[in-house]
Amino acid sequence: MYFQISKIIMFPKSREYSPKVVEFSLGKVNVITGGSRTGKSAIIPIIDYCLASSECHIPVDTIRDHVSWYGVVFQAENEQLFLARRVPKGNDGSNDFYYNKGKKVEVPPYIDQANETQAGIKNILNAISGVPSFNLHGTEENVPYATRLGFRDLMTLNFQPQGIVANQNILFYKTHEHKHRMKLRNWFPYIIGAENSEILAARQRLENALNALKRKQRELERVENISAGWVANMQGHLRVAMEYGLIKDDFDLNRSADDLIGAAQAIVEDIPNYSKTDATDLNAANAELAKFEREEAERSQKIAMIKKRLSDLKMLKAGLSDYRGSVRKRSERLHISKWLGDIANLPGHCPACGSEDHPHAHTELRKIAEVFEEYEAAASVMADVPDTFEREENSLNLELSKLLEEKAAQQNRYDQVLVRNQQARASFQSQKAMFLFLGHLDASLQTFKGLSEGGELRREITDLEKTISDLMKIVDQDGINARRQNALGELSQTILSYLRFLDVEETYKRQAPKFSIKDLNISVRSADGHQHFLSDVGSASNWVSFHIALMCAFQELFVAQRSSPVPSFVVFDQPSQVYFPKLKRGEELGDKIDYADEDSTAVKSMFQVLSYSVRKSKGRWQAIVLDHAGSDIYGGIDGINEVDEWRDGKKLIPLEWYEQL
Repeated sequence: MYFQISKIIMFPKSREYSPKVVEFSLGKVNVITGGSRTGKSAIIPIIDYCLASSECHIPVDTIRDHVSWYGVVFQAENEQLFLARRVPKGNDGSNDFYYNKGKKVEVPPYIDQANETQAGIKNILNAISGVPSFNLHGTEENVPYATRLGFRDLMTLNFQPQGIVANQNILFYKTHEHKHRMKLRNWFPYIIGAENSEILAARQRLENALNALKRKQRELERVENISAGWVANMQGHLRVAMEYGLIKDDFDLNRSADDLIGAAQAIVEDIPNYSKTDATDLNAANAELAKFEREEAERSQKIAMIKKRLSDLKMLKAGLSDYRGSVRKRSERLHISKWLGDIANLPGHCPACGSEDHPHAHTELRKIAEVFEEYEAAASVMADVPDTFEREENSLNLELSKLLEEKAAQQNRYDQVLVRNQQARASFQSQKAMFLFLGHLDASLQTFKGLSEGGELRREITDLEKTISDLMKIVDQDGINARRQNALGELSQTILSYLRFLDVEETYKRQAPKFSIKDLNISVRSADGHQHFLSDVGSASNWVSFHIALMCAFQELFVAQRSSPVPSFVVFDQPSQVYFPKLKRGEELGDKIDYADEDSTAVKSMFQVLSYSVRKSKGRWQAIVLDHAGSDIYGGIDGINEVDEWRDGKKLIPLEWYEQL
């Protein structure tokens, strides 16, 4: 991700002064040199603060007391971003941000109002870096330290503060905190390119497919547990079908499962309108009962229709009554035509305003009265509910009473016939039972068909298994492991290539160190042939050299990736501190350091390695060094840009901002 620092801006509280702007060169090693207490160590926390950190570690007093906003201009691939944040109050960072972007942004002389929040800035930075929008393992649950990677999580690879740059136990910014350490460790395969967004998306789909497959398999298992008695159940159904005459008596119930399903399917697809039981011994009551059934159905349908019409009629009458009341109220309220007419007939001045300048006022008022009179007449037309409604309601009630009487009379005759003819009653009960049986048979058949080869459940399982197989090819854990090992191997060789020019023990220049993702640490091979972590290696010069070589190697690795989410800059705060001599009594802190010859060579090699790595990457990453060392150390090295020298009273915060106070 091409994302480098172009400017750092300090906005004073007093508008009497212009903002303090510190400009950096892109694609180079930028150096701010100076003495102690000049503000160098505030650069990292200022950049971090403007990048929406949750905490503020900008030093208190001078650097906070005289500043209203901190701002940074970042250069992305095709545009610039200006991010500014209001100075914090106490320990809590401000939620007030100012954001602007463009081909080349203009820094305002001052900032009055915020236009963005911390959450909004984080979303913008996440979008720019292209971090994936889902969790590491595809699950929607919040698995500890595997939640979505954010731009803020990557800051650990961009800053080497004074307490980290030569630390033998911690290699990365903020990884002394367990939560940052664990999340970085879990996401490292993605960060170094062993995984990508396609793999993470496939892993999420794979997990969903595996969960769905388990559910389907459990469902199939439950259904198959029923299959032990399936054949006997179907044989029982078909045996009942024989009794109803739905299949022939000589049907072989010991046929194959497919034949039994076929026979049941044929029955439900050709449901008869009556029982096929031999009816030669039934008397004429069968015909009479059948007639009763038909008449009962027709009469019930008529009764339902009449009840529906009566219900609709009552609702219509109620609506008309409401409307009639509304009309009458409106007519009474608008009965002002007579009053207007009476006023219009009065002699004298204008009845509206009393003026004599309106000769036609009485005529116009009479016209208005006539219009109101016509409206009142029209409004009173709907006075009552039409008589036809009453006649229709009476007619429907009479017809309903008649049908109900006929229904009662028919029921009496029906009961009498059933009492006289038990055989007829048994026949009709058998017919009803047959249709109930056919319903049960159809439902059972659908379940049984699901058990057969090619059932819907089995097809779903087959489709899921194919999807899982395809996703497994994308996820390809073996491929991920191979790419991770290749990246770590490349990282180790790059570190070794730089250690050969840095101030480390000769034994560490002969064999490449190993970077452990699990431990977030470097291990080296000692003279006795064993691997040891950096904490077991002596000398601070070794530690700082490993840090510089490691950060150069990482940036080169990220630059070589097609789409790395890691910003392409690293800020080193006082890497030469391990070579500081003891100050002589009376020596000013702002003076340049008088290094011993071997120390001078060691410090110079740091700048040479940084410059070579940046130039080797064709300026695709940027280094910023904040150090006591001056141009007598790094002067003449290609690719080094001295940003500023803060000595002799010159500091990050201009003296005039606070001397006047």
